[in-house]
Amino acid sequence: MLNSVKQLEKLSFRHNDWIDIVKSFGCNESSAEDVVQDSYLKIYDRLEKGVDITYGDSDVNTFYMYMTLRSVYINNAKRKSVWNGAIDSTQENLDNKLSILEVEYADVEMEEAYKRMMNSIFTEINSWDFYSRNIFIAYFTSGLSLTKLSDNIGIGRSSLYNSIRLCRDIIKEHFEEDVQDFYNGDYDKI
Repeated sequence: MLNSVKQLEKLSFRHNDWIDIVKSFGCNESSAEDVVQDSYLKIYDRLEKGVDITYGDSDVNTFYMYMTLRSVYINNAKRKSVWNGAIDSTQENLDNKLSILEVEYADVEMEEAYKRMMNSIFTEINSWDFYSRNIFIAYFTSGLSLTKLSDNIGIGRSSLYNSIRLCRDIIKEHFEEDVQDFYNGDYDKI
C-alpha cells in the first residue's frame, strides 16, 4: 500500500499536465479535473492489484497515464450519452416527435428544391457564350464592384454593366417563377 501511495504521489506532481491532456480531448476545466481524479482512483486500484506503472527505476509511465485518462474520458462520455429513462409513448410526446420530423422533412424538401433550382440556373449559365458566362460568374463570385472588376480584367465598366444586366434579365425571365415558388414553399413546382 505504501508503494501505491508513493507512485500516486509521483503521478500527482504532473497533475496540471494531466488536466491539460484531458482538456485536449474536449473537456472543460471542471470535467477534466473529474477525469483526472477518476484516473487516480483507477490507477490506485490497479496498483493495489500489483500492476507496475513505473518507467525505469524512478519515473512513472506517462503513456500508461495517458491511456488511463483516455479510457476514463471515453467511458464518462459514453455514460453521459446513454439515456436510461423509460420510453415516453404518450400521445403528446409522439405528436411532438412527429412535428419535429415534419420540420426536418420540410428542410430536406426545401434543400432539394434549392439544389434543383440552382442546377437549372447553372445549366442555363453554362449554355451562354464564353464571354457572358465568365463575366457573369466573375462578377457574382468575386464580390468586387464593377469598377474594381473592370480594372482587374481590363474591360470597360459600361460594357461589364451591360453584359451583367443582360445576363440578370435572362435569369430573371427564365427562373422568376421558380424563385417565387421556392419562397412560397411550393417546392414540388420547381
